[in-house]
Amino acid sequence: MPDDILVSILSRLPLKEAATTSNLSTRWRYLWCQTYCLDFDANETLDKIAIDSKLRVVERPKYINWVNRVTRQHRGPTIDDLRICFDLDKTSKGAIDKWVEFAVSKMVQKLELDLLENGEMLRQTPRNYVFPIKIFDRSFGLTVKRHSLTFPKTVSVKETELKALKSLFLKCVNVSEDTLAKLLISCPALQQLSVHGSGDLVNVKISGKSLVLKYFEIVFCFGVKSIEITDSNLESFSYLGPGITIKLNNLPRLEEISIGEGYSGFENNVFGQISCCISHLQILTLDIYRPEENIKFLSFPELPKLKQLILKVGAWDDDSLLEFTSLAKACPKLQRFVIQLIWMSPAKRRRKVRQVAKHPYKHLQLVEIVGYYGRTSDVELAVYFIENAITLRKIIIDPRYQVLERTPIGNEQLKKEKAARSCAKKQLEPRTPQGVELVIL
Repeated sequence: MPDDILVSILSRLPLKEAATTSNLSTRWRYLWCQTYCLDFDANETLDKIAIDSKLRVVERPKYINWVNRVTRQHRGPTIDDLRICFDLDKTSKGAIDKWVEFAVSKMVQKLELDLLENGEMLRQTPRNYVFPIKIFDRSFGLTVKRHSLTFPKTVSVKETELKALKSLFLKCVNVSEDTLAKLLISCPALQQLSVHGSGDLVNVKISGKSLVLKYFEIVFCFGVKSIEITDSNLESFSYLGPGITIKLNNLPRLEEISIGEGYSGFENNVFGQISCCISHLQILTLDIYRPEENIKFLSFPELPKLKQLILKVGAWDDDSLLEFTSLAKACPKLQRFVIQLIWMSPAKRRRKVRQVAKHPYKHLQLVEIVGYYGRTSDVELAVYFIENAITLRKIIIDPRYQVLERTPIGNEQLKKEKAARSCAKKQLEPRTPQGVELVIL
């Protein structure tokens, strides 16, 4: 086979496996050095560090040497993807700067810097690596007004090597507003931008039909006070963090929103903040850390075109979940309903299954209950949709533990999951009508 086909195959292998092919023959010795996907995945090592953080001192230099060795040997003219995934902070700035410059020189299309502490959590922001603004300063000279990502039409931008970048994902990387501004103006092809745990953002403002940005995400950037997005072709927006000022206006293509603010998720007038998009919104995800008792008294606007509603709920005790059906009722075109239960106190209470007024769902085909534990609250929610969703085709029950951690799940938790599966089978199989598929994961 021609070299370009072999390189394409090698680019689909894990990086370390691709490198071992250099031992096959003289012809294969340097083929792996032309791969266009460089994913420096070190999950096994990060799992060990999560258990014993002292290993970080030994493993960091090993990881840095591995990335340095591969980037020095790389012979391809371009790369599509570069992914750095390890527990690195500002003490590794020199090495990370070189990797970013390497990516830019190779016309990278997707760049991911995942520098989470222990590979799973945010660190104190003063210890974060700072994204190198000097890359832009070398490419062109311009000054962008601080606290704004709105650019005057008169700004002249020189050619820059970042014109190929389409996706940028940053975790535990400090990004200033100036840097974000220069990113957007110097990356004309940028479609996806995600920032997790940056400590330098305060007021974020994005505006301009000329931007091709489709996906924008801000997660746990605790210094952010406001986000304003106007006159844009954005299609997906995500925010997770404390309650802030969010202003959205003239976003005709924005069809997907994921939002979680504050303690309960409802106290910051979420629906008022996204009011400009409600008429054409199709996918809505709400993170609700602890539902308030008075959710039953809240009124929700109708979401006339919403097809998917995903609720991520920090639930307590065995409190009823039926109050969340008021949200589902506000979506007359709903096709998929998902509730992910992160139980803070997975206790069961002896009580009867509640019955509420029937409400026909004429388009609902799929219901997913994630974090099913076999409580009365779980059963009554599942039964509610089984009895009210006229077009229901499938109900998925996932009893697996929802708190994501690198440390292995203990035997006690595995026993609970096994018991939950048994409960789901016993509780729901007799109630599931013919023609509806019950899937218990």
